[in-house]
Formats: sequence, C-alpha cells, structure tokens
Amino acid sequence: MNRFIYYFLKSIYYTIAQLYYAKITVLHAEKIPTKKPLLLAINHSNAFWDGVMIGMLVNRPVWFLARGDVFKKPIVAKILNAIGIAPIYRMQEGIANLGKNKEVFDKCHQILENKQCIAIFPEGNCERESRLRDLKKGTARIAHGALATFKSDAELFVTCAGLNYDDPDNLNSEVLINFNAPLKVNDYFDAGKALDSKAAMRFTADIEKSLNKVMFHIAKAHDDDFFHFVKRNFSHLITGKSKNESTKFDKIKAFSEKVNTAQEILAGCKPPVHSYSKLLAKYQLREKYIAQSQRTGQFIGHLFIFLLLLIPSLPGLLFNSWPYFVAYQTAKKTVKKQEFFTSINLGMAGVLYLLWYLILLIVCTMAISFLKALMLIVALHFSGAIALHLASYFRTLRGHVRIFNLKKSVKEEILMQRTLCIEAIQKFVAA
Repeated sequence: MNRFIYYFLKSIYYTIAQLYYAKITVLHAEKIPTKKPLLLAINHSNAFWDGVMIGMLVNRPVWFLARGDVFKKPIVAKILNAIGIAPIYRMQEGIANLGKNKEVFDKCHQILENKQCIAIFPEGNCERESRLRDLKKGTARIAHGALATFKSDAELFVTCAGLNYDDPDNLNSEVLINFNAPLKVNDYFDAGKALDSKAAMRFTADIEKSLNKVMFHIAKAHDDDFFHFVKRNFSHLITGKSKNESTKFDKIKAFSEKVNTAQEILAGCKPPVHSYSKLLAKYQLREKYIAQSQRTGQFIGHLFIFLLLLIPSLPGLLFNSWPYFVAYQTAKKTVKKQEFFTSINLGMAGVLYLLWYLILLIVCTMAISFLKALMLIVALHFSGAIALHLASYFRTLRGHVRIFNLKKSVKEEILMQRTLCIEAIQKFVAA
C-alpha cells in the first residue's frame, strides 16, 4: 500500500461524499480497535462505493479484498495494490484461478500479523437488496489462518459494520454507518489445529448476528418499498422527538423488525402508503414538498435563499458541472447492474474533478502566481459546493410550483391520501 496515494484519494473522495450526501451518520466508531489486528466485516449492496465509504470513515488504513476479474490488466492491478486492494478469486473467475487464493490468504495473514486492518464482504457478492444474504466461510478461513501465523499471545478481532443507504443513487440522500462491538477470533479457533468446521459455522453465525444488529434488514423483497418510503419520508413518526442518532437507529431498527414479523398488521397498513407513494410519483412530487406547502411563507423563504446563493454559485455551475454530468451520463449508459451505478458515477466524477482542477491550476499558474492560482481553485471548489445547495433549493422551488399548478381537486386528493398514509403508519408503529 502506498500511504501517500491512499490518503490523497481518501481526502478527495471524502470531500465528494460530503458534497454528494445530505447527511452521513457514523455510529459507534469508538468500538473499532485501533492498534490490534482487525477484520472489518461489512454488508455489501453498493459495489466498490461500500469500500470507499468504509475507507473514508475508519481512522486507520484499511486493506480490501476485491473480485479477481478486476485485476486482469497489469496497470489496473498495480494501481489497486497501491491503494490497498488485493484480489480474491471466486468460482466465477474460473476454477484455475482459485489456486491463486492461497497467495492472497498468505498476504492477508501477513497484513494482520503486522497489526493492520482488512475489510471483507462476507456475503461474497454484491446485490442491491435491503437484507443480509447468507455469509460465506472465507472470513473464517482468513481469521483461522491468520491466528496460525501469530505469536501465541497475539489477539485478532472482527468488527462488523452496517452500511445503510437511504437512496444510494441520488444526490442529497443519506447514509448511516453503524459499528458493532468487536468479536475476539481467539475465542473461536485453536490456532494449533486445522480449521474445525463446527467452529467455523459458529464464528460465521455470530458474524451474521452482529451484522444484522447494525443494519436495517428487511426479510422479504416485497416489503422493501414500504420500509424505505416510510423511513425516507416519515421517519419522525418512528423516532418521535429523539435527536440522538443512536436512539433513532434503534427505533428504526425495531420498526424494520416489526415489518418482518407483523405481516398481518402490515398487510392492512400497506395500501394507503402505496397509494400515496404512487400519487407522488404520478405528479413528480416529494413528500417534503407537500409538507412544506402546508406551512405559510415556505416558498418565499426558499426563493430568498435561492436568489442569495445564485451569484456565488455561478462560477461553480460553470466550471464544476461538466465532470459530474459526464460521469453521470457514462454510468447511466454503461452500468448494467444498478448496484454499480454509484461506484462508476462518483468514482469517475472524482477522477475527472481531480484532473480538471490540476489542469486549471497549471493554466492559472501561467498567468498569476501559484499561491493566487491555488486560492482561486479553492474558491472555485467552495462555489461548486454552494451550487449543489442551489440545485437543492431549485428542486424545492420547482416542487412548490408543481403543487401550485395542480387543480384544486387533485390537491385535495393528495392531502386526503397523505392523511390516510400517516394514519396507517401511526397505526403500524403503535401496534
């Protein structure tokens, strides 16, 4: 791992993530062991971006294991190794390549022996799902193999991290990362003996339980829309007046478990929620616009802020828009599996922004001093950040205009369906 490249890219994508997401919540990061050999076990629904998020938000260098087919080109393999990504070969990459995993595991054991951290995705594949899939045994193999290389008194830990995305492919969405208390690997395996299958099963089962505690797990796919619509638009009905993020997570987690278990009650509450959701989609509206339209002075206040941000955001709109637009269109045209969209979109946007800013810095340095050119680039970056806020207010104003242009009968229908939706959610929460 090249530490300079690693931390440089970490700073770049940390900045992009802060701009892209409306809110990033990190819970219980203090539970991560800082100076111990560590495996980070993470749920996997958003392709490479899952690794980027973990790498950005963990306060220690993190190695990753990625699917082996990405390493086919030597130049790509060198770049990935430089930023701490090693290949892991699956059956999909061909039986002949499975033998290479011994070398990979040996490297993992060496990394852990040096008291470093490796992030793994024990589900073994990536799917855009709101549930934890069956875990593979690779984590147990790596953990047991690492203990066998350690000194007799050395300890190894596994910390589970839950990545909970609100709406991963859209700007101004939210993401919550929750860490659980570490498991001590030494309590499961005897390093002096071969890997015991029962011990491996118990270890894998405990990782599954730990992961399930830090993520929102919806057991059945047909309940996904209900859960995410309520969580995104009416989370206050679940969490009440609590402002503590950990308490809010616990309440939403309890709500998700109720969705899994209280199927009879849920069946009666779903129709009003789905009806309101479809009505919003039909008229291209969002719940927050409807809620805001019920409060006087909201449109004037948003219009004032929009006009206030307009002038300082113009340089950012002019110079910063094209990298994201190119990345977005490229991802839209090339991505076949939805879970790879954010990775391609933001990954490419980060590279384009970096190259574009370097070009601007070089060109500006030819005309003015380096210090002035650097200050200009920094100012342009902040202008771009303001432009993102401007875009958010523009969408809000557009929502207000759409509501204003609706026929009276349509407005009344929307408000009636909204009331029925809220009553159904409150009934389900109280059940």
